Amino acid sequence: MELHVLLLGSIACLVALRGVASVRVHAADVRSLLVLASEWNNFQGSETWGLRYADCKALDGIACDRDGFVTDIFLQMKSFNAPIPDMISQFQHLTQLALPFCHLKGSIPDGLFNLTSLVALSLLGNSVTGTIPVGISRLVNLQILALHVNQLSGPIDPLCNLPQLRYLNLNQNAFNGFLPNDLGTLTNLFTLHVEENSFSGSIPSSLGNITLLVDLVLSYNQLTGTIPDSLSRLNSLTLLKLAKNQLTGPIPDSLGTVPSLSLLLLQYNLLSGTIPASLASLHKLKYLLLSVNHLSGSIPAGLGDLPLLHYMWLSFNQMSGSIPTAIAKLTNLHSLDLSGNHLHGIIPSTLQNLSKLQFLGLSFNQLQGPVEPVMRGMANITYLYLTSNQFSGRLPSPPSAGIKSYKVEGNFFSHGQVNFSNCSAVTWTTLDNCLSPYLGICGLVYPQRSAGGCAAFCGVEVGATSPVCGGHGSCFVNAFTGSAECACDPNYMLNSSNGNACVPGAARTSLASDSAYVSLRGSASVLSNGSILLTNGAANQQGAAFGSPAVRLFYFPDKRSRCGTELGFLAAFSFAMSPGGQGGGGEGLAFVVAATASEKGASVGLGGVGRRSVGVEFDSVLSVKHSDPNDNHVGVNVGGSPVSLASATAPLILNDAQTKHAWIHYDPTSGGTLRVFLSSDPVQPPTPTLTASVSLCSALKPTASDSLFLFGFVALSSTAPQKHAILSWDFTTGVPPVGQ
Repeated sequence: MELHVLLLGSIACLVALRGVASVRVHAADVRSLLVLASEWNNFQGSETWGLRYADCKALDGIACDRDGFVTDIFLQMKSFNAPIPDMISQFQHLTQLALPFCHLKGSIPDGLFNLTSLVALSLLGNSVTGTIPVGISRLVNLQILALHVNQLSGPIDPLCNLPQLRYLNLNQNAFNGFLPNDLGTLTNLFTLHVEENSFSGSIPSSLGNITLLVDLVLSYNQLTGTIPDSLSRLNSLTLLKLAKNQLTGPIPDSLGTVPSLSLLLLQYNLLSGTIPASLASLHKLKYLLLSVNHLSGSIPAGLGDLPLLHYMWLSFNQMSGSIPTAIAKLTNLHSLDLSGNHLHGIIPSTLQNLSKLQFLGLSFNQLQGPVEPVMRGMANITYLYLTSNQFSGRLPSPPSAGIKSYKVEGNFFSHGQVNFSNCSAVTWTTLDNCLSPYLGICGLVYPQRSAGGCAAFCGVEVGATSPVCGGHGSCFVNAFTGSAECACDPNYMLNSSNGNACVPGAARTSLASDSAYVSLRGSASVLSNGSILLTNGAANQQGAAFGSPAVRLFYFPDKRSRCGTELGFLAAFSFAMSPGGQGGGGEGLAFVVAATASEKGASVGLGGVGRRSVGVEFDSVLSVKHSDPNDNHVGVNVGGSPVSLASATAPLILNDAQTKHAWIHYDPTSGGTLRVFLSSDPVQPPTPTLTASVSLCSALKPTASDSLFLFGFVALSSTAPQKHAILSWDFTTGVPPVGQ
C-alpha cells in the first residue's frame, strides 16, 4: 500500500506536468521560483527556472494551472543541503509539494502551513528535525502526508486535526509519547504507518473507528498493553504489523473475523495464551509471523486451511504437542519456522508435499525419528535447520542444488552421505553428530554408529581421550583430510616426529576451528563467567582477543593457483559496550580476520591488525576524517584502514551496555559478499544491516603455504573511557568442494 501511494503521488505530478496545454508561468511565481532556487543553492535543474517567458512544461519538477500559477513542485534526490524556506508560502496555488531525498534539514517552517490548498506533502528521506507544529492543522485539504525517514520528534497530536488525511507515514523518526486517542477521528485514513519511533503506552481502541484502514503499522516502538478487540472492525485491513513492541495478553480471537487480512505480523512481543483457532478463517492470509512471544498450547490444525499462506513463523514460543499433519496442505508455503518450542513426535511424512518450501526451521525441539524420507519432496529447500533434536537414521540429503545453509548438529544421525552439487555455494554447514563440533564437509561419509559409537576413524569414541594421542589429547576427524588427528590437552602440543602424539609443550590444538583457546593482547582479560573484557572502562586502552590456532580459510588443490578455493565462514557472537564520550579517535569494537594479531592502532583498534585483514567495526563515535556516517554505525574495513569500504547505520544503540547479537556471513561466490546481521535478540533477523562486496582473496592474499588466518576482536577506548565485552562467540568455516 505504501509503495502504491508514493507512486500514485509521483504519477499525479507527472500527469499534471503533461496534461496542461502550453502556458507561461505567472510572473509572480517566476520571481518566487528564482528566490526558491537561490535558497536551495541553485541546485542542478534549477537553471530552467530562470527562463524568461518560460513555458511551465519546460521547468524541471514544476506543474502549473491554466493561469500559469505553480500548482506542483516535485523534486527528488537533489542536494539542497538547506531547510525549507518560509517563503514557500508565496506559492498560494500549490496543491502538491514532494521533496523526497533532497538533503533537507532544519524544521518545518510555519509559512508552509499557509498553503491551505495543499493536498499532498512528502518530505521522505531527509534530515528534517523539530516537532510537528500546531499550525499544520491549517492544511485542512491535506490527504497525503509522508514524513518518514527524518529526525522529527515529540508528540503527533496536531495531526489529529487533518480530517481529509488518507495516507499518513511517520516511519523511522524519533516521535514519542502516547499514540493519541483522537487518531480514531481520522476516518478517511487508508494507511497509518508509525514504525520505528519511540511511542509508548497502549494501542488506542479508537483505531477501530477507521473502517477504511488498509495498512496499520505500529511496529518497533515501546507499546504496551493488549491488542484491542476493536481492530476486528477494520474489515478492509490487509496489513496488521505490531511487531517488536512489549504487547502482552492473548491474541484476540476476533482477529479471525477480519476478512481481508493478508499479513499478520506480531513477532517479538510478550503475547501469551494459545494461537486462536479462529485464525484458520483468514483465507487471504499470506504471512503469519508470531515468533518470539510466550505463546503456548498446540499448533492449531486449522492453520492448514489457509490456502495462500507463504510464511508461518511460530519460533521461540512455548508451543507443545506434535506438528499437525494438516500443515502439509499449505502447498504455497515458502517458509516454515517452528524452532525453539517444545514440539515432540516425528515430522509428518506428508510434509514432503511442501514442494515450494525454501526455509525449514525445526531446531531446539524434542522431535525424533527419521528426516531423510520427508526431504525427498522438498526440491526447493535452501535453508535447513534441524539443530538440537532427537532425529535419527540417515543423514538428510537436501535435494536442492541451491542449498545455502545446512545445520543439523545435536541429533543422533548415524550414517549417510551429504552431496551438495555446488559445495562452494553453501554459506555454512554443520554436521557434528558423530563427529566433534565445527566439523562439516560436503561429501563426507559418516561412519555407521555401532556399540563403540563413532569409532570408525579414531579407534575410540570421537572426542574421547585416545591412546593414539599419547593419552593427552582427544581424537577428532580433520574435515579437510578425513583422517584422524589429535586435539591436545592444555600444556601439551603435537610432535610430528612422534607420530603426531601429544607431548608436553605449549597449549595448542590442531583443530583449526576450535575457539576454546584464546590469545589475549593489551588490556584484554577473561572474566570468571567466561566473557572476554577487551577494555575495562579506563581511557586510552587497547585490547584484543584472537582464537588460537589460526583457521584455514583457503584450500589449495593446485598449489599454483592464485587463491585456491575460498571456504567462506560464519561468525556468530554477542557483545556489549558501555556508553562512552565523544573523545578523539574511534571508539567501539571490531571483528577481524587477519594474518597477524595486534591490539595496536586507531579506529576501534583496526590500525594494528595489518594490511592483510578484513574487519567489521561496530563504531560509537562519529569521525569526520574517517568519513563515518554517524556515531552509531557498522562498517566493513579492509587492510586495517579506518575508512570503511561500506557502512550503514546500526538498527539499535550500540553503546547502551545492553547485549547485542551479531552474525557475519562471508559468501565467497560471485567475487565475495560479506553480510552483517545485528539484533538485540538472539535470533538472526531476516535482513542484513549491511551487505558489502569484498574478496577475502584480494584482502588476505593467501598462498598454498600461507592459508591460515586468525579471527578475533579488537577494541579501543581512546580518550573516552568505555568498556567492551565479548559475551560469547562461535566461528565456523566453510568446507572444500566434494572430492578435494
